[in-house]
Amino acid sequence: MVLTWRAPVPGYDLTLSTKLQRFGKMDPTSRRGRGAFVRAFWTTQGACTLALRQAGAEIEAELLGPGAAVVRHRLPEMFRFLPQELSPDCAHAGLRQLSRSLRGLKVGPVPWPFDVAQAFILQQRVAFEEAARSFGSLVHCYAQPAPGPLPLKLPLHPEQWTQIGLNRIQQAGVDAQRARTLLRVAGLGLEVDLNKLGATRGVGPWTFQSVLGYAMGHPDAVPLGDLHLPRIVALYFQQRPGGDERMLELLEPYRGLRFRILNWIMAAAHARAF
Repeated sequence: MVLTWRAPVPGYDLTLSTKLQRFGKMDPTSRRGRGAFVRAFWTTQGACTLALRQAGAEIEAELLGPGAAVVRHRLPEMFRFLPQELSPDCAHAGLRQLSRSLRGLKVGPVPWPFDVAQAFILQQRVAFEEAARSFGSLVHCYAQPAPGPLPLKLPLHPEQWTQIGLNRIQQAGVDAQRARTLLRVAGLGLEVDLNKLGATRGVGPWTFQSVLGYAMGHPDAVPLGDLHLPRIVALYFQQRPGGDERMLELLEPYRGLRFRILNWIMAAAHARAF
Protein backbone atom coordinates (compact mmCIF):
# COMPACT_ATOMS: atom_id res chain seq x y z
CA MET A 1 0.00 0.00 0.00
CA VAL A 2 1.30 3.47 -0.96
CA LEU A 3 -0.44 6.57 0.43
CA THR A 4 0.36 10.27 0.28
CA TRP A 5 -0.33 13.24 2.54
CA ARG A 6 0.41 16.95 2.29
CA ALA A 7 -0.29 19.83 4.65
CA PRO A 8 1.04 23.26 5.60
CA VAL A 9 3.23 23.23 8.73
CA PRO A 10 4.30 26.87 9.16
CA GLY A 11 7.34 27.67 11.26
CA TYR A 12 8.66 24.10 11.20
CA ASP A 13 12.12 22.95 10.08
CA LEU A 14 12.12 19.27 9.11
CA THR A 15 15.92 19.03 8.92
CA LEU A 16 16.46 20.47 12.39
CA SER A 17 13.65 18.59 14.08
CA THR A 18 14.21 15.10 12.68
CA LYS A 19 17.85 15.09 13.76
CA LEU A 20 16.46 14.23 17.18
CA GLN A 21 14.76 11.10 15.80
CA ARG A 22 17.79 9.29 14.37
CA PHE A 23 19.85 6.84 16.46
CA GLY A 24 23.25 7.92 15.23
CA LYS A 25 24.64 8.48 11.75
CA MET A 26 24.52 4.76 10.91
CA ASP A 27 20.95 4.13 12.08
CA PRO A 28 19.75 1.38 9.68
CA THR A 29 16.08 2.28 10.23
CA SER A 30 16.21 5.86 8.91
CA ARG A 31 17.74 8.29 6.43
CA ARG A 32 18.14 12.06 6.66
CA GLY A 33 18.94 14.75 4.12
CA ARG A 34 18.35 18.47 3.88
CA GLY A 35 14.60 18.88 3.86
CA ALA A 36 13.96 15.12 3.84
CA PHE A 37 13.55 12.33 6.40
CA VAL A 38 12.68 8.64 5.95
CA ARG A 39 11.84 6.35 8.85
CA ALA A 40 10.82 2.70 9.03
CA PHE A 41 8.85 1.40 12.02
CA TRP A 42 6.15 -1.00 13.17
CA THR A 43 2.51 -0.13 13.73
CA THR A 44 -0.36 -2.15 15.15
CA GLN A 45 -1.34 -2.88 11.53
CA GLY A 46 2.13 -3.91 10.34
CA ALA A 47 5.29 -2.34 8.98
CA CYS A 48 5.44 1.20 7.59
CA THR A 49 8.04 3.35 5.85
CA LEU A 50 7.33 7.07 6.16
CA ALA A 51 9.12 9.46 3.79
CA LEU A 52 8.80 13.17 4.65
CA ARG A 53 9.87 16.09 2.48
CA GLN A 54 9.67 19.81 3.15
CA ALA A 55 8.55 22.05 0.30
CA GLY A 56 8.48 25.62 1.56
CA ALA A 57 5.98 25.78 4.41
CA GLU A 58 4.43 22.42 3.46
CA ILE A 59 5.29 18.89 4.49
CA GLU A 60 4.74 16.13 1.95
CA ALA A 61 4.57 12.51 3.02
CA GLU A 62 4.64 9.18 1.23
CA LEU A 63 3.74 6.08 3.22
CA LEU A 64 4.39 2.50 2.22
CA GLY A 65 3.52 -0.84 3.77
CA PRO A 66 0.63 -2.49 5.63
CA GLY A 67 0.73 0.15 8.36
CA ALA A 68 0.47 3.11 5.98
CA ALA A 69 -3.23 3.77 6.55
CA VAL A 70 -3.04 3.98 10.34
CA VAL A 71 0.01 6.25 10.17
CA ARG A 72 -1.58 8.56 7.58
CA HIS A 73 -4.50 9.00 9.95
CA ARG A 74 -2.07 10.08 12.71
CA LEU A 75 0.14 12.42 10.67
CA PRO A 76 -1.83 15.62 11.48
CA GLU A 77 -1.24 14.89 15.17
CA MET A 78 2.51 14.57 14.54
CA PHE A 79 2.63 18.18 13.33
CA ARG A 80 0.17 19.60 15.85
CA PHE A 81 2.53 21.02 18.44
CA LEU A 82 1.67 22.02 21.98
CA PRO A 83 2.41 25.72 22.68
CA GLN A 84 6.19 26.07 22.67
CA GLU A 85 6.82 29.79 22.22
CA LEU A 86 9.14 31.78 24.44
CA SER A 87 7.49 34.69 26.21
CA PRO A 88 8.24 37.95 24.33
CA ASP A 89 9.24 39.59 27.64
CA CYS A 90 11.90 36.94 28.36
CA ALA A 91 14.85 38.72 29.99
CA HIS A 92 17.54 36.36 28.69
CA ALA A 93 18.94 37.78 25.44
CA GLY A 94 20.60 34.51 24.44
CA LEU A 95 17.36 32.56 24.68
CA ARG A 96 15.53 35.24 22.73
CA GLN A 97 18.13 34.85 19.99
CA LEU A 98 17.85 31.04 20.02
CA SER A 99 14.07 31.30 19.87
CA ARG A 100 14.51 33.13 16.58
CA SER A 101 17.39 31.17 15.02
CA LEU A 102 16.02 27.75 16.07
CA ARG A 103 12.33 28.58 15.78
CA GLY A 104 11.78 25.66 13.42
CA LEU A 105 13.14 23.06 15.88
CA LYS A 106 9.92 21.58 17.23
CA VAL A 107 9.08 18.24 18.76
CA GLY A 108 5.67 16.68 18.38
CA PRO A 109 4.28 13.21 19.07
CA VAL A 110 5.65 10.50 16.78
CA PRO A 111 3.98 7.23 15.68
CA TRP A 112 6.99 5.15 16.87
CA PRO A 113 7.00 5.65 20.68
CA PHE A 114 8.32 2.15 21.42
CA ASP A 115 11.38 2.81 19.25
CA VAL A 116 12.12 5.98 21.21
CA ALA A 117 11.80 4.04 24.46
CA GLN A 118 14.14 1.26 23.32
CA ALA A 119 16.70 3.83 22.14
CA PHE A 120 16.87 5.56 25.51
CA ILE A 121 16.97 2.29 27.45
CA LEU A 122 19.98 1.28 25.36
CA GLN A 123 21.62 4.62 26.24
CA GLN A 124 21.28 4.15 30.00
CA ARG A 125 24.69 4.56 31.71
CA VAL A 126 26.70 4.19 28.48
CA ALA A 127 27.99 6.52 25.77
CA PHE A 128 25.65 7.30 22.90
CA GLU A 129 28.05 5.73 20.36
CA GLU A 130 28.15 2.45 22.28
CA ALA A 131 24.36 2.29 22.50
CA ALA A 132 24.02 3.08 18.78
CA ARG A 133 26.47 0.29 17.91
CA SER A 134 24.48 -2.23 19.95
CA PHE A 135 21.24 -1.08 18.32
CA GLY A 136 22.72 -1.35 14.82
CA SER A 137 24.15 -4.80 15.52
CA LEU A 138 20.83 -6.16 16.79
CA VAL A 139 18.86 -4.65 13.91
CA HIS A 140 21.26 -5.99 11.27
CA CYS A 141 21.18 -9.47 12.83
CA TYR A 142 17.49 -9.90 13.57
CA ALA A 143 15.34 -7.24 11.85
CA GLN A 144 13.34 -7.47 8.64
CA PRO A 145 13.72 -5.25 5.55
CA ALA A 146 11.48 -2.19 5.55
CA PRO A 147 8.77 -1.63 2.91
CA GLY A 148 9.89 0.37 -0.09
CA PRO A 149 12.90 0.67 -2.40
CA LEU A 150 15.43 2.03 0.13
CA PRO A 151 17.74 -0.49 1.87
CA LEU A 152 16.27 0.27 5.29
CA LYS A 153 15.66 -2.16 8.13
CA LEU A 154 12.70 -2.17 10.46
CA PRO A 155 13.50 -1.67 14.14
CA LEU A 156 12.89 -4.65 16.38
CA HIS A 157 9.24 -5.30 17.20
CA PRO A 158 8.45 -5.90 20.89
CA GLU A 159 7.76 -9.56 20.10
CA GLN A 160 11.17 -9.85 18.43
CA TRP A 161 12.93 -8.61 21.56
CA THR A 162 11.22 -11.39 23.49
CA GLN A 163 12.18 -13.98 20.88
CA ILE A 164 15.81 -12.86 20.79
CA GLY A 165 16.07 -13.22 24.53
CA LEU A 166 18.44 -12.02 27.21
CA ASN A 167 21.61 -13.84 26.17
CA ARG A 168 21.64 -12.71 22.54
CA ILE A 169 20.84 -9.13 23.52
CA GLN A 170 23.87 -9.21 25.81
CA GLN A 171 26.02 -10.58 23.00
CA ALA A 172 25.46 -7.25 21.21
CA GLY A 173 27.16 -5.40 24.06
CA VAL A 174 24.06 -4.67 26.17
CA ASP A 175 24.55 -5.39 29.87
CA ALA A 176 22.06 -7.58 31.71
CA GLN A 177 20.36 -4.69 33.50
CA ARG A 178 19.54 -2.79 30.30
CA ALA A 179 18.61 -6.03 28.51
CA ARG A 180 16.11 -6.94 31.22
CA THR A 181 14.61 -3.45 31.10
CA LEU A 182 14.26 -3.73 27.33
CA LEU A 183 12.39 -7.00 27.72
CA ARG A 184 10.09 -5.54 30.38
CA VAL A 185 9.24 -2.53 28.19
CA ALA A 186 8.78 -4.82 25.17
CA GLY A 187 6.10 -6.52 27.22
CA LEU A 188 4.12 -3.25 27.19
CA GLY A 189 3.72 -3.41 23.38
CA LEU A 190 4.06 -0.88 20.58
CA GLU A 191 1.63 1.71 21.94
CA VAL A 192 3.55 2.89 24.99
CA ASP A 193 1.32 3.62 27.99
CA LEU A 194 3.09 6.30 30.03
CA ASN A 195 1.63 5.12 33.34
CA LYS A 196 2.84 1.58 32.74
CA LEU A 197 6.19 2.78 31.42
CA GLY A 198 6.80 4.91 34.50
CA ALA A 199 6.01 1.96 36.75
CA THR A 200 8.36 -0.41 34.90
CA ARG A 201 11.44 -1.52 36.81
CA GLY A 202 14.58 -0.07 35.22
CA VAL A 203 12.80 2.98 33.76
CA GLY A 204 13.93 5.98 35.79
CA PRO A 205 13.29 9.72 35.41
CA TRP A 206 15.89 10.13 32.64
CA THR A 207 14.36 7.47 30.40
CA PHE A 208 10.77 8.39 31.20
CA GLN A 209 11.22 12.13 30.62
CA SER A 210 13.18 11.49 27.41
CA VAL A 211 10.30 9.39 26.06
CA LEU A 212 7.83 12.04 27.24
CA GLY A 213 9.71 14.66 25.23
CA TYR A 214 10.97 12.87 22.13
CA ALA A 215 8.06 10.44 21.64
CA MET A 216 5.08 12.32 23.05
CA GLY A 217 6.18 15.85 22.13
CA HIS A 218 5.75 17.28 25.63
CA PRO A 219 7.42 20.72 25.65
CA ASP A 220 8.18 20.68 29.40
CA ALA A 221 9.91 17.29 29.81
CA VAL A 222 13.18 17.45 31.78
CA PRO A 223 15.41 14.33 31.65
CA LEU A 224 16.97 14.09 35.12
CA GLY A 225 20.04 11.99 35.80
CA ASP A 226 21.93 12.86 32.61
CA LEU A 227 25.71 12.90 32.98
CA HIS A 228 26.31 15.96 30.79
CA LEU A 229 23.06 17.96 30.57
CA PRO A 230 23.28 19.83 33.92
CA ARG A 231 26.81 21.01 33.10
CA ILE A 232 25.82 22.17 29.60
CA VAL A 233 22.80 24.06 30.94
CA ALA A 234 24.82 25.71 33.74
CA LEU A 235 27.55 26.80 31.34
CA TYR A 236 24.96 28.23 28.93
CA PHE A 237 23.56 30.38 31.73
CA GLN A 238 27.15 31.23 32.76
CA GLN A 239 26.73 29.59 36.13
CA ARG A 240 28.95 27.24 38.09
CA PRO A 241 28.21 23.68 36.92
CA GLY A 242 26.03 21.70 39.31
CA GLY A 243 23.70 18.73 39.31
CA ASP A 244 20.04 18.21 38.49
CA GLU A 245 18.86 20.44 41.32
CA ARG A 246 20.84 23.40 40.00
CA MET A 247 19.64 22.71 36.45
CA LEU A 248 16.02 22.75 37.62
CA GLU A 249 16.59 26.08 39.36
CA LEU A 250 18.00 27.62 36.18
CA LEU A 251 15.11 26.27 34.08
CA GLU A 252 12.35 27.18 36.55
CA PRO A 253 11.58 30.59 34.94
CA TYR A 254 10.79 28.71 31.71
CA ARG A 255 8.50 26.08 33.20
CA GLY A 256 6.07 24.94 30.54
CA LEU A 257 8.64 24.80 27.75
CA ARG A 258 11.76 23.47 29.49
CA PHE A 259 12.18 20.63 27.00
CA ARG A 260 12.24 23.07 24.12
CA ILE A 261 14.73 25.27 25.99
CA LEU A 262 16.93 22.21 26.53
CA ASN A 263 16.80 21.35 22.82
CA TRP A 264 17.78 24.89 21.91
CA ILE A 265 20.70 24.84 24.35
CA MET A 266 21.90 21.41 23.15
CA ALA A 267 21.66 22.49 19.50
CA ALA A 268 23.66 25.64 20.26
CA ALA A 269 26.29 23.65 22.18
CA HIS A 270 26.58 21.17 19.30
CA ALA A 271 27.01 24.02 16.80
CA ARG A 272 29.77 25.57 18.92
CA ALA A 273 31.55 22.22 19.26
CA PHE A 274 31.77 21.84 15.46
